[in-house]
Amino acid sequence: MKKNKGIVWFILIILIAFFSLKIIELNSEKIESQPEDAVTLSGIGKGKSGDILVEVVINNKKIKHIEIIEHNETPGFDKAMVRLIDDIVAKNSVDVDVITGSTITSKGFISAVKNALSKYEVDEELNVDIEEVETNVDDNYQSEILIIGGGGAGFTAAIEAASLGAKSVTIIEKMPFGGGNTRMSGGEFAAPGNWVQVEEGIENDSVELFYNDIYEGGYRQGKPELVRILAENALDNALWLRDFVGVKYRDEQSWYGGHTVARTLWPEGDGPKYIDTLIKKALDMGVNVEYNTRAEEFIQNEDGRVIGVIAVNNGIEKRFYGNKGVILATGGFGANVEMRMEYDTQWGRLDASIPTTNSPAIVGDGIVMADNIGANLIGMGAIQLYPVNNPATGNYYFMDYARLMSNALLINKEGKRFVDEKETRDNIAKATIFQPSATSYELIDSKVIEEMDLEGKYRDELLRGYDQGVIFKGTLEECSKFFDIPVEQVEHTVERYNSFVESGADLDFNRTKDLRKIEEGPYIMFASVVSVHHTMGGVEIDISAQVLNENGDRIEGLYAAGEVTGGIHGGNRLGSLSIPDTVTFGRIAARSAVNNEGVFIPVGNK
Repeated sequence: MKKNKGIVWFILIILIAFFSLKIIELNSEKIESQPEDAVTLSGIGKGKSGDILVEVVINNKKIKHIEIIEHNETPGFDKAMVRLIDDIVAKNSVDVDVITGSTITSKGFISAVKNALSKYEVDEELNVDIEEVETNVDDNYQSEILIIGGGGAGFTAAIEAASLGAKSVTIIEKMPFGGGNTRMSGGEFAAPGNWVQVEEGIENDSVELFYNDIYEGGYRQGKPELVRILAENALDNALWLRDFVGVKYRDEQSWYGGHTVARTLWPEGDGPKYIDTLIKKALDMGVNVEYNTRAEEFIQNEDGRVIGVIAVNNGIEKRFYGNKGVILATGGFGANVEMRMEYDTQWGRLDASIPTTNSPAIVGDGIVMADNIGANLIGMGAIQLYPVNNPATGNYYFMDYARLMSNALLINKEGKRFVDEKETRDNIAKATIFQPSATSYELIDSKVIEEMDLEGKYRDELLRGYDQGVIFKGTLEECSKFFDIPVEQVEHTVERYNSFVESGADLDFNRTKDLRKIEEGPYIMFASVVSVHHTMGGVEIDISAQVLNENGDRIEGLYAAGEVTGGIHGGNRLGSLSIPDTVTFGRIAARSAVNNEGVFIPVGNK
């Protein structure tokens, strides 16, 4: 009974304390200080993907807490804001550095905090009472396997190395979170003979057909031995991801341009969920990850063997060693305007006016580091553009899956079709970049909207697009007028295309895949531009994923995997091949480094 009374008194005390506080109105006006000088202020700033709303708690003229109320930033990039909270609270000031690779998000977040602080009514400046702390750190870190880059290839290599018994595996990642371009992707995985194909009765796929699609899709410029390894190991690696790593896949698959059959698996939650599953698995296996750590230079011993890297963390130089091997997995250079202009031999106009779908961290720094020690670079002029992207952000539309997996039309500013909508990325991009304003418009009918549940699956993308003025829903006439496209021409284009469907032959562009009528509205139409998507070139590797120098000899101790490498996809990468690439060669690099054999080891399934 005494215990019950104690609980009652405790609840009463809590209620009294709660109702004694003054309710704070969060509006645009300045807010009076509360008792003990405590106040909560709201602020808003513009991030990369929309507004960032925060609440800042001030007590005794000090910033005590910052709460992120709402944002639309890419999953993972929000972690940059979490780090900024720590910095701002620690310094009691918004005079903090932006997070490398998350500049726009960082500036938007800081702007939101500044907006909140502008409503603070106390005349005095905020207290700045920071004790200088002398940092004494050991700047030498030893591991058996050192991996540079915490994206899909890096975490795959880490999991494989740990599973093979490596006693210590360390990843260094310059961003405050893991994922790289994999986090920005759909996580699609092409694999011949996969379990969904079996369920759907697709029996006409094979490793040989897959190999041919990759090789031909890359204009026969890929190294056949590397293409062969990718094709032969894709299915085993898909099973490894599902059964060992724990990636959950949808009970469906899709087809991409350049693939003979539908063979692309889809992870639940797309790229963000996929990479977070890899990260969790790696951490569970004891992998050490050092974030906010930027590699700058390889360390070699007197024999030229790569044994580690010099890196910078919070302005402090540190040395990380990989006693058995160093694996380079830093990605390509799609977000480096100067570098893509230097190497571009195909487009001739990849300046800053052409956006990128890449993470801001993908700037080719690993390629430059490898080049500095004599690594051979291969295929650097092969730069892939993605054809259908949001003009406001440069990122690809997930709603574009309507075109890829079902039915939609691409029209230009004149209201005319200009390409087979089912073509490969490179061919659609080539056609788009020379259209008026280098812009296209995708038209999706109500039947496809409903069949694919576009308004449910991609609700956030739709709402952002409406707000940005790049997406519109309405009648054919309303959509056309919104984007200032000739209505009569759009209507004629739809009628002409539908007549081709009736006759069974697309006389304009010879489209055969999903040749279905554009049905009734209301329609969704969105504007799109081309963006730099993938760089096929990079450091040359052999079948053991060991980096080669300009003479074709191995650089001992150095391995590479993922988009940092060249020679696999040749002149063009087919859709849904990036993840199979990172997994296949990430695992091979780990096996070669751990076993120190320097030869190809078939991956196989665990």
